[in-house]
Amino acid sequence: MAGKGWIVACLLVCQSVWAAPLTVLVGQHKPPYIKLDTVSGYEIELLREVVRRMGYEAEFTFLPNSRIRSQLESGFGDIASLQPNEPDEPGLFFSQPYIRYQNVVVARQSDELTLQHPADLAMLTTVAFQGATVVLGADYRDAMALQPGYLETVDQQAQVEMLFSGRVKAIVLDRNIFTYHQQQSKRALPAVIHELFGSTLYRAAFRDPVLQRRFDQALLSVLLDNWYEQLQLKYLLQLNQELPNRFYCNDSPAVSTVQPAG
Repeated sequence: MAGKGWIVACLLVCQSVWAAPLTVLVGQHKPPYIKLDTVSGYEIELLREVVRRMGYEAEFTFLPNSRIRSQLESGFGDIASLQPNEPDEPGLFFSQPYIRYQNVVVARQSDELTLQHPADLAMLTTVAFQGATVVLGADYRDAMALQPGYLETVDQQAQVEMLFSGRVKAIVLDRNIFTYHQQQSKRALPAVIHELFGSTLYRAAFRDPVLQRRFDQALLSVLLDNWYEQLQLKYLLQLNQELPNRFYCNDSPAVSTVQPAG
């Protein structure tokens, strides 16, 4: 019996070692979440660790967000990242949420703006991330329809520089993306972050329900590990990734002041 036990253990180890890599479909360059040049970033390292705890190695394919799901549905890849936390649709299997995005409005502190509702942006020159009028709801979309100079861009570093240079009064983007580019900017100024929108949770999608269940088990292992907090501090400089797997969520509006580094 001891010999049989040794054989079973050996087979399990060999299965893990020989397991084919999993292809993970992720978005494009979006620091601090995704850094193409080093294949790193908060989201990349998180997914890599979850897949490692599943017993596989992750291989990343970078795609526009709009193509990630369709590629998985067409048979390419094993895991599709950044899927909305919406009711499940037939044909795919969805994980628990693994990442939280918090879209915010950022203004220069010196402008002393009072912003409590998306409608308050209607008369302010604003630059937002691409697709903001789709993602942020009807109130935001209606406010931006009143603004002839409203602009959306994929270049979020440019957004931050436009704010600090005074070309626009407000920018709309994810909190952690703003913090990253503020730290990198040579002209950074004190800024005020206005939380006018609820945070957004994203899941991973799978064609294989077994992989989905193993992903959830590995994800929970990560969330309960001190490694998870260290990853947030490494890339996000703060702990702001509360997920329903472990924490209660609090999406109440808030305002905070952010000072540039140095």
